[in-house]
Amino acid sequence: MAVKDIKDDGGSLDDIQNIEDATTPTDLDPKADKKLLRRLDLHVLPWLCLLYALSLFDRNSISTAKITGLVDDLKLVGNHYSVALLSFFPTYILIELPANTLIRKFGPKRMLTGMIICWGTVAMCFGFVNTFSQLIALRVLLGIFEGGFNPACVYLISSWYKRYEVQQRIAIWYISGSFISGFSGIISYGLSSMEGVGGLRGWRWIFIIPGILTICMAVPIYLFVSDFPEKATWLRPNELARIQSRLEEDRGEKMEDKITRKVLIEVYSDWKLWVLSLLHFFITSGAYAMSFFTPSILRGFGYDVALSQILVTPPYICAALCAIGSSILADRYRKRSPFLVGFMMLAILGIVLIGWGHNTGMKLTGVFFAITGTTCATPAVLAFMVNNIVGSAKRQAGIPLQLMFGGLGGVAPSLWFRNQDAPYYMPGLYASLTSFSMCAVGAASMALYYRNQNRKADKYGIILEGLEGFRYTL
Repeated sequence: MAVKDIKDDGGSLDDIQNIEDATTPTDLDPKADKKLLRRLDLHVLPWLCLLYALSLFDRNSISTAKITGLVDDLKLVGNHYSVALLSFFPTYILIELPANTLIRKFGPKRMLTGMIICWGTVAMCFGFVNTFSQLIALRVLLGIFEGGFNPACVYLISSWYKRYEVQQRIAIWYISGSFISGFSGIISYGLSSMEGVGGLRGWRWIFIIPGILTICMAVPIYLFVSDFPEKATWLRPNELARIQSRLEEDRGEKMEDKITRKVLIEVYSDWKLWVLSLLHFFITSGAYAMSFFTPSILRGFGYDVALSQILVTPPYICAALCAIGSSILADRYRKRSPFLVGFMMLAILGIVLIGWGHNTGMKLTGVFFAITGTTCATPAVLAFMVNNIVGSAKRQAGIPLQLMFGGLGGVAPSLWFRNQDAPYYMPGLYASLTSFSMCAVGAASMALYYRNQNRKADKYGIILEGLEGFRYTL
């Protein structure tokens, strides 16, 4: 509405000011941006963090159930347990890309609500399995219903924040899962003590109670999970305008950017994204190994079931604090690869101490180092890719690719850490050492390549990723 129209309708100058405030990004000062970021953090992150924690708990409860009666009751022999772990990942990996292409159509609120109802129901059903075949079937279904969750969360977070604000937010989201993983051993042990309640074995309650809790979360998730910025009803018009201008200034990004065949070809023919995805595989293979097999490794040190579960907690708490702190520093200094390489060195040291430490104290220190290294490296490698993709649609297609490789990283430990290698699991430790070393070399190589490309752009005016002024994050 023009100023003349307002005056003709009997409006005042206050009306004019209100319209300007509602339609222009007036909050351009740093203090206003900080206030806006705090508001975004409170609306976007908490529910995603809670859901991720529940997904990991539902997914990984099998490791505690293994040592509290599941193996004997289901008569699992040989490599049955490893096959059960492995069966989750094929469907989990295959569903990631299709699910993420639908998130713009249905919105995060609807998709996440549907996912948690389905996977919570499946998680609860684990408490009633009686055969190996039933266990496999439920693991396959769990993979289907959880497969789209991680790509949706990473894409949603990256849709709200600038490139050098995103790692600490991904870290907070990811660490919420690791933090609850730290307590999952204690929680699971407490649930397993419900032996005989309702005529059920204790290990069955490890699945039933969290599954019911997950289903109950559907209502608050539907009510409170935030959609994309342009559909967020809690945003004021001037806040939305500022978010749009921030993203445009940062990476020339449009809110509604659709995936097309051309975009898919561009993304999947870009070798850089495949390398960054492979780095994620190297990290998650070790992270899943520690998640699945740390209780068993600790039992191999001579601890009983209860203490093995309790000792899982401190390393994950340490890892959570380190990951958040390092991600804040990484965003501040706008670097990814130096932190990533450093974390891999820490994880390598941890594996060496676990396998070749001279006493239990050294081995426990190794568990701390390995868990901390892999936990801290995950947000770094996710941000490494997100920062170096231009365009919402490209990120929407590229993020699932990286997370698919992360899912493959969950397959590897099931093959590396075999029951016949207990209690020391030396083949698995050798494989983890190789994986972490490859990640360190790959991250350093990508940083050198990106630095060379940035120098060429500065010197010769080359346009990178089709965006004037864009520079790769090292």
